[in-house]
Amino acid sequence: MKKTLSILLVSALFCGIAMAGTVPKVKKTLPFSKGINMPVWMEYGRFNTLLYGKKDFENIKSIGVEAVRVPVWFDVWADKNADYKLAPECLDLLDRAIGWAEELGMYFIIDFHNDCSGASQTNPRIENVLLKIWPQIAERYKSKGNYVIYEVMNEPHFESGNTQADISKWGKVQGKVIEAIRAIDKKHSIIVGGGYWDSLDSMLKLPDYKDDNLIYNFHDYTPFLFTHQGASWTFSKRITKVPFPYSKQKMPPLPPNATDAEKWEYTNYEQNSSEKTLVSPLDKAVEFANKRNAALMCNEFGVLMTYADPKERANWYKIKCGWMDERNIARLSWDYTQEFGLYKSPQESRFPDDLNIQVIEAMGYRYPAGAQSETWFTNAKKTGDWTIYKDGSADYIRVQSWNTVGSLAATENGSNEKFIDLKELKPYDELLFQFKESCDFTSLKDKGAKLEFYVKSADPRFDITVYFRDMESKIFPWRASTIITWQNAKADGNWHKISVPLRNFNDVGGWTKETNWLVSEGKFTWTLIDALVFQNNNHKSPGYSIKDIKIVY
Repeated sequence: MKKTLSILLVSALFCGIAMAGTVPKVKKTLPFSKGINMPVWMEYGRFNTLLYGKKDFENIKSIGVEAVRVPVWFDVWADKNADYKLAPECLDLLDRAIGWAEELGMYFIIDFHNDCSGASQTNPRIENVLLKIWPQIAERYKSKGNYVIYEVMNEPHFESGNTQADISKWGKVQGKVIEAIRAIDKKHSIIVGGGYWDSLDSMLKLPDYKDDNLIYNFHDYTPFLFTHQGASWTFSKRITKVPFPYSKQKMPPLPPNATDAEKWEYTNYEQNSSEKTLVSPLDKAVEFANKRNAALMCNEFGVLMTYADPKERANWYKIKCGWMDERNIARLSWDYTQEFGLYKSPQESRFPDDLNIQVIEAMGYRYPAGAQSETWFTNAKKTGDWTIYKDGSADYIRVQSWNTVGSLAATENGSNEKFIDLKELKPYDELLFQFKESCDFTSLKDKGAKLEFYVKSADPRFDITVYFRDMESKIFPWRASTIITWQNAKADGNWHKISVPLRNFNDVGGWTKETNWLVSEGKFTWTLIDALVFQNNNHKSPGYSIKDIKIVY
C-alpha cells in the first residue's frame, strides 16, 4: 500500500509541476489523439502476414484506439530487379488492413520502416528507394478517404560520423519524397521526422517544406535507462531494476567493469529522469509546430516490460500521456503485442483476458467489459478440430518467422490450395506457430494424439527439427522435439505425409540468447505449451514446403 501511494503521490507531483505554469498547446490538432503501433506484421520477411486480422482491429477499436501505425519493410516486398515494384501480396494486405481501419473509423499510418536495429545504418542511397516506392503507394491510395496517412520513413540514421551533415542530408531527401508524393496525391497527410533516429532535436532542424498538410513527428523513449533497461540490443542490457521516478535508495548497483556508456547513463539518470529534462523538449516541439502551423505527433514511445517494475511502468505511461495530451500532441505507443505491448507478456496475448489493465488505463483506454476471449485452444476443445494451419489460414494462431524468404500462401500450378513455402534457409531459421497462451496438451498426449503434416523438399540434405515449446513469461523455454530428415520424407519434390505421436517427442533441453543451449533437466511439461516450431538444422538449405498441419487422434 505504501509503494502504491508513493507512486500516486509522485505522479501527482509531476503533473502538478507541469500544471503550475502555462502549458503550451499545439494549435493545429489532428482528428485523433491516441493510437498504437502494430509491428512485425509486415516486417522482417513475408512470414508474419497471419499475425493480425480484422478481429484484432475490432479488438483495439473496442478499447478506444483511434489510430494504428503499421511499420512496413518495403525492401522485403519490393523487386529490386524490376524497378522496386511492390509484390501484390504486400499491396493486398495493405488494402485489407486499410479497409478494416476505415470500416471501424480508425486512422491508418503507412510507415516506411525497413531495418532500424541498433547496429543498422540507413542506406546512403535511400533516396532512390523512396522515390521508387512512394509513387506506387500514392497512386494506389490517392482516392482513399482521409483515414490514410503516409509516413516518409521511420528513424533515418546515416551514421556517417557527422551527425549534423546527416540531419541536413535527410532534410533534403525527405523534401524530394514529399514532392514526389504531392505530384500524385495532394490530399493525404504526410508525416515527416528528423534525420537522426526521429529524435526531437533533429526534428527541430528540419527545413520548412512549404506544405500545409504535414504532421511533424518525434519518438520519445526518455529516460532511456528506464525504458530500455535490460534490453539485449542496447548498452543498458546489464542494468535492470531501474526505478522511475529516480530514487537513490532504489537504484541498482553499476555492473562490474562498467563501460563508459553505462557509467554516463547511470551517473546522469537523476537529471535525465527529472520533470524539467523530460518536459522541456515537448514544449520546444510545440513551439516549433506552431511556428510551422503544423500538427504534432509522437508516434513511438514506450517501456520494455521485461524488467521495469509494473507499477512504475504504468506510472510512466500515465505521466507521459498526460503531458502529451495537455499539449495536443497525438501519441501512438510502441507497441501492441510485443515486448513494449499492452499485454501482460508477449507469450500471452488473449484479448481481453491478458490485457495489462494498469497500462491501458494509464494510456486513457478502457477494458472492454463483457468481452470474451477466443483462442485456438479453447475453440479446438469445443469443436474437436485441432487444425493449426490449412490452405493459407491459421485461425487464432500467431505465425512468425524473422528472417525466412518465401510465402505463407504459396500455390502450385493447377491448384488453388495454399501452402507454406520456405526458401533460402540459414542454419536454425525458425517458423513459429504461437498459440497466444499456455495450453495443456497432457490429455492429447495421453490419448495417443499425433502431430500430422505434409512436407516436400528437393534438398538432399533435408534435415529439420519440429518441437513443442513449453513456456510462460517467466519460465525457461524447454522443448520436446522430433527430427525429420530425407529418410522420413524423400527429397524428390513430392508431398510426403508425416505423422508423429506426441508421446514420441523427446525432452531435449532449451535455448535462449542469454543462456545459449541448456541440456534437458526434466522440466519440460505438456501443461504449458505455447508454440509449435519448425526449425531448419545446422546447414543452409534451398528450402522446403509444408501444409495441412494439425493434431489428430
